[in-house]
Amino acid sequence: MADIDMRRIASDGNGRDSDSALALERMRMALDASLTGIWDWDLVTGEVHLDDRVRALWALPEGAPGSFEIFRNALHPDDKERTREAVEAALDPAHVGDYEAEYRVIGETDGIERWVAVRGRTVFENGHAARIIGTARDITERKRREQHVHVLLRELVHRSKNLLAVVQAMARQTAAGSPSLEDFQRKFAARLQALAMAHDLLVSQEWRGACMRELASAQIGYCLDLDCVDTRIEGERVMLKPEAAQNIGLALHELAVNALTHGALSQPGGRVELRWRVEGDRFLVEWREFGGPPVDDAPREGFGYKVIKRLVAQALGGESTVGFAPDGFRWTLAVPSAQALAVD
Repeated sequence: MADIDMRRIASDGNGRDSDSALALERMRMALDASLTGIWDWDLVTGEVHLDDRVRALWALPEGAPGSFEIFRNALHPDDKERTREAVEAALDPAHVGDYEAEYRVIGETDGIERWVAVRGRTVFENGHAARIIGTARDITERKRREQHVHVLLRELVHRSKNLLAVVQAMARQTAAGSPSLEDFQRKFAARLQALAMAHDLLVSQEWRGACMRELASAQIGYCLDLDCVDTRIEGERVMLKPEAAQNIGLALHELAVNALTHGALSQPGGRVELRWRVEGDRFLVEWREFGGPPVDDAPREGFGYKVIKRLVAQALGGESTVGFAPDGFRWTLAVPSAQALAVD
């Protein structure tokens, strides 16, 4: 007999049928609602009875009888030893508690790996294990979520170390270029906020990346009232990798601050344009300013200038150029798409 007889499951320990068909129906509904299957292993005859849901978990051929060998052969190699130990404990009369295990099985007909949570209770007769009856439930999605959380935690530890290094360098460079404590506090707080906004976007996407448009709007909007200044932001929808979002976000912050204090937006009628595009295997970002004050020479190389001139390009394996043409300041960044772009 390959399928579970629900009346047998619903019977009491003496084999008497349940006195209520309603109880049997409730059991069926509860199992269906929890996506739980039933298995029954007769240790005396060796028969293994499986319901349809358990058979689907093991991807058994239609009509094939259940057996302990099928169960054992389907186990993932890395899970066989601890599963064997759990079964041996369940068969031991001195063992306290039910059989409980989580392991991976490889479907017999489809080859798909699934995580299964199994619980069972052993029936002993004259001190010997006679039968184990239990449930099985697919927990593959839960295990994937757990694995994702573990990956995120490892990533968090790694990025926290990198972030502390970035903050330390930011503090040191800001202090070196600040004429007063008040100036340092103002600039450093603004840069920390710019870094935090990039991380907020990354967290909202579970650290998979950040939308370039959202990043640009957040960083520029923090410094500028986008409704009151002439600022144009254009570009196709792309997702940036976490490191690219962090570095490009810092660059946009420095560019916006400079435009407001020294560049085009410090003058009436000044305008800023930000554009980006994917061109072949490169991701290109361009910042242009129009109508600003004339600049004869490059400014003093403070932290902001270092960010847009060298640090962002170096971090992403690309190139940046800074120009002080008569018609306005211009910054371009070209980095390999593989370094900058994430899968949306």
